Amino acid sequence: MGRRRKIALLVAACAAVLAIVAWFAWPRDEPTRTTLGDAVRSFRAEGDRGKGTNGPDEPAPGVYRYGTRGSESVNSPVLDTTHDYNGLSTVVLSAGRCAERERWQVFDGRWTEGELCTSHGRTTGTVTEFHEFFGVGQKDSFHCHSGATSAKAGASFTSFCESDDSSISTTTHVRAAEKVYVGGLAFDATPVESRSVFGGAESGSAVRREWRRRSDGLLLRRSVRSEADTSTAGGSHYTERYTIKLLSTTPKR
Repeated sequence: MGRRRKIALLVAACAAVLAIVAWFAWPRDEPTRTTLGDAVRSFRAEGDRGKGTNGPDEPAPGVYRYGTRGSESVNSPVLDTTHDYNGLSTVVLSAGRCAERERWQVFDGRWTEGELCTSHGRTTGTVTEFHEFFGVGQKDSFHCHSGATSAKAGASFTSFCESDDSSISTTTHVRAAEKVYVGGLAFDATPVESRSVFGGAESGSAVRREWRRRSDGLLLRRSVRSEADTSTAGGSHYTERYTIKLLSTTPKR
């Protein structure tokens, strides 16, 4: 075998070894979908630790199932990936500090949890967002306040949320009542549309539309469009688009 052929084979062998090493060393991004069973077990384990109670104007606590379509993606100079939401996601309603706590979850590494408390015409609360990409999770907790006093059609109000390094300014409009069908049954729903602007460590915007049952505020449908940019780690762009629709008004417990 000629010298040049030997060198070529050696280079090819080394390249193959390096490719294998890179494959195992390269960070994986394989999100684990949260199942209905996972959500029910979490709800049962939590028990009644909160102080909030289920009143006549609050939906029954438990795990609600939602048909889900959409995705989230992140693009950076080094890594790009997309998480497919299509399938099932859950909303867990449980007793919170002063009202019901609502937690939407589609993956172990993607969830949003919020609790809003109203007193003397003023609404305060907390919202926590969790995202995980390539095994690295980021949790952002926001403290929010709003002067919302009416859920009547035509009403508008603003709210402001802030964390240690970011802020969200939101304007919300209440639309005229609509009928929303769940499991073949029609429910009177209050549609609300919110437009948010992000500031601080992230810049971007979001549009969020929700339809909630008028009798108790149960989430019947939601659609979200969100874009955000950050300058950390060389800069990255985050996009999220999803729609969820309630499958049954009877929660799993």
